[in-house]
Amino acid sequence: MRSAAENPRPPDQLLAVDEAVDRLAQTDPAAAELVKVRYFAGLSIPQAADVLGISPRSADRLWAYARAWLRREIRPG
Repeated sequence: MRSAAENPRPPDQLLAVDEAVDRLAQTDPAAAELVKVRYFAGLSIPQAADVLGISPRSADRLWAYARAWLRREIRPG
């Protein structure tokens, strides 16, 4: 996975992701933190898990949940 810095996106798309992550943080702060370190900092699952103090398997499951949640939130229409 590439970070936002490695894979430049239009500013409005980055803003949409950032706003969605803020909404996610209201219901699942751990998932939001994982998105921040994965998407914005570009860390791998093992690196993110280490930073957040969780197992890579837990990080992988949380990442799958967070991605699905964000896709639903950001989807046009």
